[in-house]
Amino acid sequence: MKLHFLNGWLIKERGSDIMEVKNRPEGLLGNPKANPNYSNSASSQRARLLNHFESCPRLSTVEARETYGVLHPCGRIMELRKKGYLIDTHWTITPDSNGVLHRVGLYVFKGQKARRDHD
Repeated sequence: MKLHFLNGWLIKERGSDIMEVKNRPEGLLGNPKANPNYSNSASSQRARLLNHFESCPRLSTVEARETYGVLHPCGRIMELRKKGYLIDTHWTITPDSNGVLHRVGLYVFKGQKARRDHD
């Protein structure tokens, strides 16, 4: 099997038969090796999620994976909750980039808990 990109599409070939074609979001994450500022660390993934929540309070599991490269969004959301962020989960049916329906979490950002100072 041979893999290559053609105009932003991932092409999987076996011999001369094209087996599968998937769309690749262009320019959103790019090639991590070509972009030294990109990181897959948990803290970087949490930062990308928080950055999204600043402009839009809702984010689905599929969007977190496909747009922000967070492959385990529920883990990052759990970590943000432990840090005091208020994030609700609503279950929804959402198509992925191939049109396949999945039951996924829709995360709704509600802000951050007020911190109490201890004297």
